[in-house]
Order: sequence, then C-alpha cells, then structure tokens
Amino acid sequence: MWKLVLRVAVAAIIIVGVIVGVNYFVDASQVITSRSQEQMAALVLEGNAVAVPENYNERVYQIAILDRMKEAPETIVLGASRGMYLGEEVTGYENLFNHCVSGASVEDYYAVPELYMEKFGKYPGRVIMEISPWVLNEFNPELRWIEIFSYRSAIEKLYEKLNGRKPEAKNEIGDSNPFETNGKPFYSKENPWFSLPYFQYNCYVISQKGLAAFGGNPAHVSTNPDEAAELPDGSIRNPANQETPNPERLTTVRAETGPVTFEYSHRMEEVGSAESEALESLIRELRDHGTEVILFLAPFSPTQCGYSFDQNLNPGFRKAESWLRDFAAKYNIRLIGGYDSREFGLTDEQYIDYSHPDKEAVRTVWESVSQ
Repeated sequence: MWKLVLRVAVAAIIIVGVIVGVNYFVDASQVITSRSQEQMAALVLEGNAVAVPENYNERVYQIAILDRMKEAPETIVLGASRGMYLGEEVTGYENLFNHCVSGASVEDYYAVPELYMEKFGKYPGRVIMEISPWVLNEFNPELRWIEIFSYRSAIEKLYEKLNGRKPEAKNEIGDSNPFETNGKPFYSKENPWFSLPYFQYNCYVISQKGLAAFGGNPAHVSTNPDEAAELPDGSIRNPANQETPNPERLTTVRAETGPVTFEYSHRMEEVGSAESEALESLIRELRDHGTEVILFLAPFSPTQCGYSFDQNLNPGFRKAESWLRDFAAKYNIRLIGGYDSREFGLTDEQYIDYSHPDKEAVRTVWESVSQ
C-alpha cells in the first residue's frame, strides 16, 4: 500500500515538475519571466529603435519600462494598438512616452497611471487617451489585463480607490482554439506556473519551433525597416510593407465584410454603464491632480464605415462616440478625431487593415479641427 502511495506521489511530483519546467523555460507569452521585455526596455530608454520579439508581452514591457525610467515624461499615451502611432513626431509633444497595449480594455487605462503614482508620486502632466468603441462595451471579453500580477495589482488598487470595488473579469476567454484565442494563450485566471492549458500552449510552441522555443526572444536594436520596432518614445514602426500604401495592404483592408466583431463589438448596442463610469472616474482623478487629458478617436476605414455606420451593423459605435463627445464637452476636454474616416477625407489606401490607419492617416486626424 505504502509503495503504491509513494509511486503515486513520485509520479505526481514528476508531472508537476515537467509542467512547471516547461512553463518556465518556454514561457511563450512571457507571463512568468520578462527577459525580452527587460532587454527591450533598456535599449529603448537608451534611445534605440528595438525590434519587436515574436509574441512578446506588451503589458510586461510597460512594467519593465517604468522600472527603468529615471524621470516621468511630461506626456504619456494610453490606449490600444490604434493609438500606437501617437508619438512625439505625430503629436508634436516632446518628452512623451506611448504606453498603448494591444486590445486595451477600460481596466488597462488604470495600470500605467497607478504605476507612475507609485514610482514618482504623481501622474504625468498630460495624458492622451486613444479610446476605441469596444472600451465601452459591456460584453468586452478582454482578459489580458489580469495575466501579470504587478500589472493587475496596480489596476485593482486604483480602480478600487475610485470606484469602491475591484474590477471583475466579466467573461472567460473563448474556446475557438484549444491553445490560443485572439492571439493570446488560453489559461484564463490560473497561475501560469502550474497552468495545464499554458503547458499545452507551450508544448504547441515547442512542436512548431523545436529547441528554439527554449531560447527566448532576445531583443536587439533594429536597423531593418522590414521588421516591426518599438521606438524610443514608445510609439511603433510597422514593417515596411505595412507603412506605405500597396495593393496587398489594400486587399487586406477591403477583405472585411460585415460588422466589426473584435472584442464582441457586434453585440454592443449601448454604452456600458460600468465601463463608462470607470472611464469617467479615472479621468476625473487625473484632472483633480492637475493632469491635462486629451481624448483621441481613431477612425475606421471607409469600407468598414459603410458596414458599421451606413448599414448600422455596429450600432454601439456611434453611441460610444456620442457619449465621448458629450463627456468631453461636459468636462471641457479636448477631443481629437472620430470613428468615421470619411469625415477626415481618408481613403482605404491609408489603412493597414479595417481598423488601423497608417501613420500619415493618424497624423491627418491629429491635425484636424478638434473639439
């Protein structure tokens, strides 16, 4: 009997050891270690353009940047990938750092301001917020904000202070793929050290990359325009084939037919009360501390606008923009842009895909007449 118990115990220890070992040494999404992000942060803050490693974790990168900052910049940018071109060159603001992360939900907007307050005892003097309509979507299933303990803790601390409760993960990550959903590993709220789904995902990466999966993604200074890069002000440079108009890019832009479904946007019919209240609470907090807030709305491609607005396939989008404009007027906040690209004379040729205007298009919107 005891021999059986001992064998089971040894087997369990071996199995757990294998899971922990693979999750640690592969760590495909960099949620346990932050090797690539720390290297990137050091190089970027030295003034370099740094190649973006495959599958690096953008939220870990923000923590690494703040860990190494000596002084707080005057201006920061918060938002999702649609705001990543908002750097010093486009905005005209010097001493700026762009902290946008892909798929930002309203919870993400809380992390960086709290991290600045904890390190420097103050918020930056100016905060530019890129706000996509799905930020105000009550059905938004985005959960990347919960993956990193220190990042999530910053969110929870400020969120609870301003809203009287901690934020909740409203939906679990989907199940369309056993290992990955919307580009992120399927391990939900589990501890990634012991997560079986994360182990499965890391094994999948090993099957695709072999021993290279254990080597990490070392950061390096980028001099090749054909690779994506993080710039010294936190904004991005996309690969050359995405930076300039070309037939292949145009085909990608026009490939989408129907509503925007990203972050369950097709289910959005009204502005979520909890999401709008959380955003309003954060902006009031920043303004109460003397921070200037600017809202930026990146427009969708003309082709997408035909579906989302003319055919009303994303009814929540216009309501989100209307709410944001009313909010900006109420608090006398500068608002730049809008979700309909046709109002700015943009064409499909100025887009990378249906939702991402290229750098020159973002510049055009930024320089447009603003509220």
